[in-house]
Amino acid sequence: MTRSAPLDRDIVAVRRFNRFYTREVGVLRKTFLGTPWSLGEMRVLFEIAQNDVTATDIAHMLDLDIAYLSRLLSRLEKQKLITRKPSIKDRRQYHLGLTASGLAALDLANERQRAQTAATLRCLSVTERKQLTAAMATIEKLLDAKSNQVT
Repeated sequence: MTRSAPLDRDIVAVRRFNRFYTREVGVLRKTFLGTPWSLGEMRVLFEIAQNDVTATDIAHMLDLDIAYLSRLLSRLEKQKLITRKPSIKDRRQYHLGLTASGLAALDLANERQRAQTAATLRCLSVTERKQLTAAMATIEKLLDAKSNQVT
């Protein structure tokens, strides 16, 4: 066994889990939970709803290419889901907000996602749900700690 064999096994395991989970949550589907919007578009709407943000803020939070995000925001604005208001501090920046239609779209997706998650969790016992959520918390803690380390 070579010195890298344990790492190679771990890489295979992480990649297998990533493929499983992206399929499970529908990352690769054209639209998100039967809405007309993609998962990326819904995630941007979610971030706008949660925070007073600019496009630059969202690009940093979600690690998105600014040109891609600009096109996505233009689509959302044309669909009257978001508003852009010039920043008082920096006229090159725009604060993003949800319109009533944007909030309704987000609410619909949230309801569908909650129902889908509930259906998944109902298949598990209380003990299994605790195991699952504990494992998820561990994954989040380990990967978040690693991403916050200075390299």
